Amino acid sequence: METVNFIEKFIIYIEDHLREEIDFSEALYKLGVEPKSFITIFTSLVGMTPYEYQQKRRMTEIAYELYEGHRRLIDIAKYYGFKDADEFKHRYRESMGISPYETDKYIGTLDLLERITFEVVPVDKPEYPSRTVYVESFRIVGFTQYFSLNDYSRTNKLNMLKNLEKNGLIDELLGFNSGRIKGVILHERIVRDELELMVGVASSDASPFNETFTESGDFTIFEGTGRASMLMEDIYRYIFRRWRFKSTRELNCDFSIEVLKSPFDIDYDDSKLQVWQALE
Repeated sequence: METVNFIEKFIIYIEDHLREEIDFSEALYKLGVEPKSFITIFTSLVGMTPYEYQQKRRMTEIAYELYEGHRRLIDIAKYYGFKDADEFKHRYRESMGISPYETDKYIGTLDLLERITFEVVPVDKPEYPSRTVYVESFRIVGFTQYFSLNDYSRTNKLNMLKNLEKNGLIDELLGFNSGRIKGVILHERIVRDELELMVGVASSDASPFNETFTESGDFTIFEGTGRASMLMEDIYRYIFRRWRFKSTRELNCDFSIEVLKSPFDIDYDDSKLQVWQALE
């Protein structure tokens, strides 16, 4: 419950700094919070990363200002930190899909975001089957990308997976899937102040790919079937909004593991997905 209180306080911090460029990594370090752990929990509870939340809330407040019409467009642009009106109009259209001058006409149809508050719902019955097991460290080989903590989102993960599949590299990876865990593994952790994302397979074979090793420990493994691009987010939401309040163990969110079992198209309606939640 203390985690939820901290996230609510951090939302207040973001709301107080909507007009500024926030270095989320630095802000969390100053607060003594491990960034990967916090961003995982924040995203699962709020439905977006802190950066995405700030950007969407900023554009929502701008839309309301344009609709109310109390200030000139150039004054609004300067107030929210845009270098000029052209940059502001470009960013607004990119976010809202319309020009600032059309806001009055389309305000009722815009995808606006009010300040988020949430209610924790205790778990009653399991929404996703799960089991808790001890897993020894195992080797993953695959492709690695690094992202800034300030603007990373799950969209980056899904796009990387899509690109690998499109280029035939998922099939190539599966040819090295000689380890005990079968399927495509998505592994995230913080390395030198960046988020390291590896898409790979468990393997004991020599390969031309990058490699990493998971941590040994207890995991609760949640399973679901559906469109993986949506299912992944839904399982994490279930874990952090409901399941964790019944668990007697603390969660370790310093890294994350998901396993796409089959088929390996994240937009397929009946893919099998596992989320491995590490326990302290």
